[in-house]
Amino acid sequence: MNTEHRDPDPNAPDGAPGSELPDALRWQLRALRRDEPPQNDLWPGIAARLAQPAAAPVRAPRPRWLAPFAVAATLAIAVGVTGLWRPAANDAPVPAESLVQREAAGMTLQYQAAMREMQGAAPAQSTAALQPTFDELDRNAALILDALSHDPDSRLLLQQLRRTYARRLALTQRAAYT
Repeated sequence: MNTEHRDPDPNAPDGAPGSELPDALRWQLRALRRDEPPQNDLWPGIAARLAQPAAAPVRAPRPRWLAPFAVAATLAIAVGVTGLWRPAANDAPVPAESLVQREAAGMTLQYQAAMREMQGAAPAQSTAALQPTFDELDRNAALILDALSHDPDSRLLLQQLRRTYARRLALTQRAAYT
């Protein structure tokens, strides 16, 4: 025998096998509902308030002595902003750095800080053995930075720089902790 659970049918007539409440309970619930009009009518009060003209908000008078200072401050800001936006006549226009260049500069600063921290930790004999590898990785990093100055939006060069710095740091850590 198949005992499958079915949800009650909301469109089933009262007393049908699919209805969710018995007939007696359904009639009792219907008897509880009573429509009552409100105790007092609110509309006359609302209509009276809508008919009244709106009063203008009362403002405190502004002090007159602030006006010259406000004008002077506005002019100072305008001159300052104009001076910042307009490059000086003898200055060459400086191109804005791209996002990739800023990431590379930040990565280089972090790399240099990490190298300064690990510099005294490595023993001299293990550092001497890896010095040619260190020099090659440093030369590659310099070449990648130079290539980034020619192609400032190259994500590939940024990834190469990240890998080069990671290899250099890993070798330095290995030399320091062996």
